[in-house]
Amino acid sequence: KDTFTNMILAIVPTKYEENTKRAMKSVNRLLVRYFGGICIETLLITILNTIGLHFIGGLSFQMAVVLAFLSGVLNVIPYIGPLAAGAFGTIMGMISLIGTFNEVALGFVILKFIAIFVVTHLVDVFIFQPYIYSNSVKAHPLEIFIVILMAGHIGGIVGMLVAIPAYTVLRVFAKEFFSKFKVVQKLTD
Repeated sequence: KDTFTNMILAIVPTKYEENTKRAMKSVNRLLVRYFGGICIETLLITILNTIGLHFIGGLSFQMAVVLAFLSGVLNVIPYIGPLAAGAFGTIMGMISLIGTFNEVALGFVILKFIAIFVVTHLVDVFIFQPYIYSNSVKAHPLEIFIVILMAGHIGGIVGMLVAIPAYTVLRVFAKEFFSKFKVVQKLTD
């Protein structure tokens, strides 16, 4: 057993030890899956943006990979991350292409970069996130969406970052200790 589990079990009444052990094991498994899902999402965002920035945006492959990886990492921060990544990527993309276009083409270059980041973000929001998050924590995509919105309202960006892991822990413990309640049965099916 790990130290954290032993510390938790030390404060739990003996009659709840088995439930707590099962809950801790389940929480660990689901959180590993969740963080694995975030890594997969980051990789997919990196791949999409690399393809877009290199083939559509005209950036060198190395520059496209660096900007795409940065956008994948920043994408973990809800709402602000993709916006910051798109703004930074557009600015850096323009700087790296200075001298290859005239003033008239500047607007077109900016629109290309913005379009690349917007399309990737939409693919992420409507395809990657619902599938990855709902499968990793075994919750319905609408449930995940509502949890993130509520956490954002209550705790801002930090709340959104910890929303899914915290909700996962709460669901597991509710299932172990309050499974007789109808609302808990509906949420943990």
